[in-house]
Amino acid sequence: MSRLESSLLCLLSGLALGAQGVFGNANSPSDPTCPRIMQEKTELNYKSQYGRNGADASAVRYSQWGNQYFPPAERKDVSSFAAYDEKGRGTSVASLKGKVVLVGLWSTRCDPSAKMLMEFASLYAKRVQYGFEILSVNFDENQQGGEVAPNVDVAIEGGWRAINKFRLRNRQFFDASKMPVYTPGLGKEGPSTFMDMVYSVPVLFVVDRQGKLAELHIGYQDGFVGQALMRALRERTAPPVPAPAPATEPAQH
Repeated sequence: MSRLESSLLCLLSGLALGAQGVFGNANSPSDPTCPRIMQEKTELNYKSQYGRNGADASAVRYSQWGNQYFPPAERKDVSSFAAYDEKGRGTSVASLKGKVVLVGLWSTRCDPSAKMLMEFASLYAKRVQYGFEILSVNFDENQQGGEVAPNVDVAIEGGWRAINKFRLRNRQFFDASKMPVYTPGLGKEGPSTFMDMVYSVPVLFVVDRQGKLAELHIGYQDGFVGQALMRALRERTAPPVPAPAPATEPAQH
């Protein structure tokens, strides 16, 4: 089994993460992904003389990348997934059935995911015309600062506080694109959520018109959002099966 296949198996397995982490920026501007830096929770952490997650804790950088295409017969129903705006209002994939839905995971601390946001913005105004929707989902840890991530020089800050600071720093971009951003409602959608394990960002999920996962892309590539969108839009939905004609009574003569 390849590294990508192993990562995808974990991603779609329905398991939950057992440790907290943050996404660190790419090592170089050309890198496709930003790794997740996890502080491992081992038995030693809890017994450390320095306290839980003290000096005995270890930091590990996890990365994954690659692409996966799912034939129609093997697609997972992800229609129960919902993304939430700043006021807690949810937009579910189920409510968008009939449209292709692009779900993108990004971080305020990841340059490659900022490039994905720019591609999203270039497509956003065309969504009504062509019948698709974009859910731009921030995937940073929902923390409010004060902790320091292993091997990261900045305090962890996530959730809407960090998102709003990011939007303010990039106000011209967001004002011009008028593209909203969301956070995921992890745990609210039941077992069909498809974001159980993500070790790198950006991630693009392409959901077909029936609310099923058609493509998965981990890592940024120039133009990959538009290419994935075109493939999904070109798919033809199966025509509805006509209802059987009602049985007729035999004619009486």
